[in-house]
Amino acid sequence: MKNFLFSILIFLLLFGCGGGRKEIPTYISSTTIKPYFSLTKSNYNKDKGVDYLIIQEINQAKISIRLAIYGFSNDRIRDAIIAAHKRGVDTKVVTDDARANSENILMLKTAGIDVIDDENSRALMHHKFLVIDENVVWSGSANYSYYAFYKNNENLVKFTSSKIAKVYLEEFDELYHHVDKEGAFVSENLEIYFSPEDDFEQRLLGLIESANESIDFLAFAFTNKKISDALKESFDKGIAIRGVFDKEQHEGFLKRYSEFDTLLSHKINVKLDGNTQTMHNKVFIIDHKTVVTGSYNFTVKANEDNSENAIVVHNREFTSRYEDEFEDIFALAN
Repeated sequence: MKNFLFSILIFLLLFGCGGGRKEIPTYISSTTIKPYFSLTKSNYNKDKGVDYLIIQEINQAKISIRLAIYGFSNDRIRDAIIAAHKRGVDTKVVTDDARANSENILMLKTAGIDVIDDENSRALMHHKFLVIDENVVWSGSANYSYYAFYKNNENLVKFTSSKIAKVYLEEFDELYHHVDKEGAFVSENLEIYFSPEDDFEQRLLGLIESANESIDFLAFAFTNKKISDALKESFDKGIAIRGVFDKEQHEGFLKRYSEFDTLLSHKINVKLDGNTQTMHNKVFIIDHKTVVTGSYNFTVKANEDNSENAIVVHNREFTSRYEDEFEDIFALAN
């Protein structure tokens, strides 16, 4: 993938779906980035979550749809994609081989949509990104399921930018043709990395090391010892650190690998989430001005084997929305 090295300012129009917070416009560029957060304790049949916004974009599609998705059980999004295909929108989907025979994926195939899987049983095609008309990109932690939009703690990012769409379209083409090419997108305010080719682990370790004041994180799966060690080193230097782990992951099959107890024994303020469903975020917030998000769990496999994307945004206004979400989740954690 071509390495874009240009400096762009970012226009961030902040909107939190489900948080009840006021829309906060920040005018800093020609690219629009909006963060969204899932509704929790809500009703799929009565409430309107972020999936409705995604469906609106799909319904407006005129040229193309490219979807790379790990989990896909949301029937409303499925029906919108099939309808777009039927009206002539060029539609392609990539999924994980273990999900290739799931009900919704089979329904897409039956409708005549071009669907392939990663043909790799040793790693996950773990992306959750959608590109519409080579201009709009949705990415983040959320699979396209009922729980992702109405029960779990999730976050999504919407880009409106042909340049950012091109970055994701190149990744989609690599997935579609089963190749990996190095080349992260790096600009002054925005960075996008893809696994396994871009070694995002090293970038994340550098961000942690660069912290001057504080680090907050939300972790669905956190088993990477290098990241844990970096947090301990930052803590020893006086950096304020807080974190929330997904309780089910920590207490389930990952318990023997989870870094929760390691960080807790180091006196770092980590908690287990209080959501009765899933705290599925993969987020770092550094010095109140930088956010890391995406599909990338904090595991070695996410870095070395899986197909993932990680987004880094350097902007205080954008970061403030993630700080609000972190405080809500941290307040309910134990």
